[in-house]
Amino acid sequence: MKKTTFLPPDSQEREYTRLLLRFSRQMQSDVNKLLIPRIGNFKQQFDREMRGDGWIDDVETIFVWLHDRAINHSLIVTNKLPDIANRIDSHNDRQFAMIVRANLGQDIGSIGVNVFRTEPFLLPLKNDWNKTNTDLIKSLPTRLHPELKGIIRRGVQNGVSVKDLQKEIKARYGVSDIRARLIAQDQTLKFHSSLSEYRLKSVGVEKYIWRTVQDSRVRPDHVERNGNEYSWDKPPAGGLHPGQEVRCRCRAEPVFD
Repeated sequence: MKKTTFLPPDSQEREYTRLLLRFSRQMQSDVNKLLIPRIGNFKQQFDREMRGDGWIDDVETIFVWLHDRAINHSLIVTNKLPDIANRIDSHNDRQFAMIVRANLGQDIGSIGVNVFRTEPFLLPLKNDWNKTNTDLIKSLPTRLHPELKGIIRRGVQNGVSVKDLQKEIKARYGVSDIRARLIAQDQTLKFHSSLSEYRLKSVGVEKYIWRTVQDSRVRPDHVERNGNEYSWDKPPAGGLHPGQEVRCRCRAEPVFD
């Protein structure tokens, strides 16, 4: 059967997910060590101060520690972003070569494309992806910590028990893990989609057929696009090609003239 679409970089997505989940759980471990054991102290201080707000300074100090530790943990992931980008690129390049060969019956070099091509579009794409993902990784603690801080402040002021506060904080961990998984999947698919577009356009492919993965999770409007032909220069309503919306798993089937 002729190969018509790029297969997604599943192994790269799994690796990125593993790194982000490790980061998320390191943050959770720090909260367990630095914040949760002090909740009882915050409540006692609140009562000693006749319900004053001096205890809030101690809460702020702990969250400064948590933020600093999270930034250090995040470096483990951000330092590996260039390598992840390179591996997604290599996967995409192999898929591109197979698609060209399957549809044209020739290797890339045979159709006038230098197999040792420098692909000048790659560097800006990779730099942009690295920058975007660095910002997203740093957003994990900036989302988690203010929410935990709000839980502590409301709980202490409203007389919530230490046990219930601990339970509420730990329940929030799952949301952090979900966001880590979302970032890994979405950003891997987006980068893969951008590489596919640029490579196909580089060999003169101007149009594609929208293909979904045909399962129950496909967006209704994407179901309607399945099988329709679009131009790279004239995307469908919304201005996004397959793989560019959040967690979109659709693919562009190139139309070779």
